[in-house]
Amino acid sequence: MFKTSVATRVISLAILITLLLASFATTGALAKGNNQGLENKWEQLVDNYNRQSMSHNSAHHWAEVWLKNNPDASDSKKAEVQKHLTICNSALGAAATIVSKHNGFDASGKVVDKSAAQKSAKDLALALQRHAASIRNLDAHVN
Repeated sequence: MFKTSVATRVISLAILITLLLASFATTGALAKGNNQGLENKWEQLVDNYNRQSMSHNSAHHWAEVWLKNNPDASDSKKAEVQKHLTICNSALGAAATIVSKHNGFDASGKVVDKSAAQKSAKDLALALQRHAASIRNLDAHVN
C-alpha cells in the first residue's frame, strides 16, 4: 500500500482549502462589477501578442529555408506556403494596431470604456488566434 505522512496530508488539505477560498474572492470581485477580470484578460492578451511578435520572424525564416531547400516544389505548394505567411503577417499587423490603439483601455491597461475594452479584447484574441493558426499551418507545410 501507498502510505503518506500526516504532514503531507495536512499540507495537501491546506493547499486545497487555499485554492477553494481564492476562487471565492475572485467570484466576489467579479460580482461587484469591477473591471479586474477584463483588465487581467487584456494584460494576458498583450503578453501573448508580445510573445507572438518576438517569434514571428521565425515564420519568415522557415518559409525562406523551405523555399531554398525545395526549389522543385510545385507551384501550388509554394502558393500554400505564401498564403499562410500572408495570413500570418496580416493577423499580426491587425493585433499590433489593436494593441497600439488600446481602445477602451488607458496606457496602463485600466478600463476607461467597458464596451470598447471588451471589443478590443475580443478583436485582439481573434487576431492572435488567426496568427497562431497560420503559424501552425505554415509549420505543417514546411516542417
